[in-house]
Amino acid sequence: MDNATLVEAYRDTQQRLLGLMECLSALQDLSSLDLNTPDLGELLKAALRALLENQGMERCSVFLNEGGVLINAAGMDWSDLMGADVGSRESSIACLRVGEGLMGLAVASGEIQRCDDCAGDARFADLGNKVPVGSLVCLPIRQSDEVLGVLNVSHPEPHFFSQDRERLLRLFSVYLGQSVTYWRHAHQMEAVIRERTAELRQALDQAQEMRERYEALAVVDDLTGLNNRRFFFPEAQAALSRTRRHGQPFAVLALDLDHFKRVNDDHGHAWGDRVLQDVGAALKSMLREGDILARFGGEEFMFALPGTDLEGAMSLAQRIRARLAELSWNVGDRSLMVTASMGVSGLGADEEAEGGSHEILDRLVAQADEALYGSKHAGRDRVTVGSS
Repeated sequence: MDNATLVEAYRDTQQRLLGLMECLSALQDLSSLDLNTPDLGELLKAALRALLENQGMERCSVFLNEGGVLINAAGMDWSDLMGADVGSRESSIACLRVGEGLMGLAVASGEIQRCDDCAGDARFADLGNKVPVGSLVCLPIRQSDEVLGVLNVSHPEPHFFSQDRERLLRLFSVYLGQSVTYWRHAHQMEAVIRERTAELRQALDQAQEMRERYEALAVVDDLTGLNNRRFFFPEAQAALSRTRRHGQPFAVLALDLDHFKRVNDDHGHAWGDRVLQDVGAALKSMLREGDILARFGGEEFMFALPGTDLEGAMSLAQRIRARLAELSWNVGDRSLMVTASMGVSGLGADEEAEGGSHEILDRLVAQADEALYGSKHAGRDRVTVGSS
């Protein structure tokens, strides 16, 4: 073998070695990409930059398959690397259908499509003066059996893409497919997590709202909006404990509307409900801070009056009688009015009482209730003080 042949073989081997090193550099740069970047387009541009910097390609782009339409996701050429904004020279083609042109055919067939000399290729005849110069190769970007899109690489020189370069691009497109798949899975998972988190937060908010509504319904009378007896006893018991600690009086006032059954019988339950609502509002307007009012059921109401002695409870009862006397309802050509029988009981500031707050409150309520029925038997529309 002569020296010229050896030199040629050496140069060829050296060229192949350099090509292999460039190939490895491009793949290394691709494997080092940050797959957690929030923008897939930026990820693809970084991948194309690695290809341009290590392989001397002139221009490359990625089109992704979105429901049978290839969408231009990223593009870059040498001028971008020389100082222009990255990605400022996007392909003039924004999208095309799968099967259309070399790119579309690469996706439809799943096979590499190439053109070694675009200027003389009949497949570009209908482009007129827009025929790409040099050579072009379109490689499907795959993940398993799915074609995700196409990698397009061009160079102004005809017959630029040798078998070695094509092998590199095959490997590059495989890595690119894995990167795109990982990015999509990661961000789809993030989207699912955000969606599930939002759904969970909404469910928790709804559960909290339902719980609060249930708790409110459990202690609130839905007709009058006043608290009910379920609310009254624990609140009144706590208030009684506080008043006893501070040496203050405590009173209970029971109220029952007189002849209320006649209202329902003569005018109907709708008017009966209206009367109860208006009476409830009138009673509520007379509360002081700390007073507790509840509808016990039917037409009966109960007050717990911390810091109020029997004289103060009697005074409140008389004001209630006067306030109810001001209420009237026009039902047809008749005027409807109501009165109430009341009973009061109390515990003086210095008065000793046996038992805990629970037993004392039960006795006060029973005494006020008994006094109320004393008012009924005495002719109604009056106030009676209960006896201990």
